Amino acid sequence: MDDVPTGRSVDIELGGQEVISIDLDNLDPNPDDVLDLLKEGNPKVWVWTKLAGEYWRRGHLDSAERIAQAAIECV
Repeated sequence: MDDVPTGRSVDIELGGQEVISIDLDNLDPNPDDVLDLLKEGNPKVWVWTKLAGEYWRRGHLDSAERIAQAAIECV
């Protein structure tokens, strides 16, 4: 049963043409790519909050803080 996908993801729309899904169960501890997508896609606040919370939950506190700080600057 471990092979069943959980479907835990967040979609970020880039320029109305492309949608990128971020798998919340396989986040890279380094948030640089996620931050680039967030800045480019400029999603709603809940997306920033969800991703920061996921990093925090996994113990990547610096990454969570970086996403939260970028959200304050970008939103």
